[in-house]
Amino acid sequence: MDGKHFLTAMEWANKDKAMRGIHLTLWYLCLLASTATQIGALMANIQPLQLDRDAGFSKLLLKSIYMEIKQSFRFTVWQQLVVMDLNISSQDSSCFHLPHPLFDLASERFITNLITAIINIVTAPFSFIANMLIIIAIFDCPRLQTPSNLLLATLALSDAFVGLTVQPGYITYRLMENQHRSVPCFARHIYSSAFYVCFGVSFMTLTAVSYERFVAVRLRVRYNAMFSTRRALKYALGIWTVNIFLTALEWAKIDKAMRGIHLTLWYLCLLVSTVTQIGVFVAIRRHNRRVSNQLQVDEKLQRQREVKLAKKILTVVVIYFILNFPVLFVTFYHQILGQNIQTYNHYSWTETLAFLNSCSNPIICYWKKREIFRRVKYLLKKLIC
Repeated sequence: MDGKHFLTAMEWANKDKAMRGIHLTLWYLCLLASTATQIGALMANIQPLQLDRDAGFSKLLLKSIYMEIKQSFRFTVWQQLVVMDLNISSQDSSCFHLPHPLFDLASERFITNLITAIINIVTAPFSFIANMLIIIAIFDCPRLQTPSNLLLATLALSDAFVGLTVQPGYITYRLMENQHRSVPCFARHIYSSAFYVCFGVSFMTLTAVSYERFVAVRLRVRYNAMFSTRRALKYALGIWTVNIFLTALEWAKIDKAMRGIHLTLWYLCLLVSTVTQIGVFVAIRRHNRRVSNQLQVDEKLQRQREVKLAKKILTVVVIYFILNFPVLFVTFYHQILGQNIQTYNHYSWTETLAFLNSCSNPIICYWKKREIFRRVKYLLKKLIC
């Protein structure tokens, strides 16, 4: 008996609801993995294929992504999944390890749900497209494939998945809550899983980017031993693996503990990012106070480049902290401490504010990283012409 028949047979073992949830989660992970592997397969073949550096790789990657999204998000597939799950959710508002959403008070959230859903409808396409262009620009140009840029590409990938999965999940959640006063368990799980995976990746990647700049500015002797192109890719793979694993563990009847671990890690990431950025800021001030003739010309130019890049990363970290701290505070206060928040509108506004970070990051990248912006403009001209 193969795996799929075994899972189906287990629905007879008085665990039908749990097995349906596992089925739906596995299907979602398969869709997510197929999209990611399409991107990874193409990127792995950049050198062997010796594609046209002008636009060949970019066109091939965009075409592959488009076909995968078209295949994965066929209306008939999603319609069958949602309809299959709607009857279950309407009969029983509990949804495995997810907290009770108090759908009986949905009428009080109607306006907030509608406004935040519209905001996400507008920003989700921009978030996905803008971040994918950054990824393509970095992997299409060997000169841009520095450890710092590869970590930024990892951050852009998580932001792209926010626009592709988290924001559509939020839109579905809020609009169905307004219309039906309930949300299918399947949709709630997609939103919850994508949220924890993508935001965990974002927080950890931001910490890695901050630490990379700290080492480059303060510990330059150790930089080559700690950061290289291959090491940066390994760090990125490890970050994604850890967050997918932690999110999957929420099914092991330790959901509250895992959410606590998630939030604790996110707070630690913010703390480490803040401390390292303070260290970078102190190093920049020391650099500015040094007399220019104390350094040789080459060393001086290299130092100036490192300091300039550190300032750019500092902007990303500050804005990330401002946009994401409110949702961390509300989630920790309500789900971990068990305090009453009176209205779920707090979640709607703070989550939407956090989602806007997926739009702000590419804007900052285009503004501060002019070489990436020029490469994106070049690729767009090649694709259009």
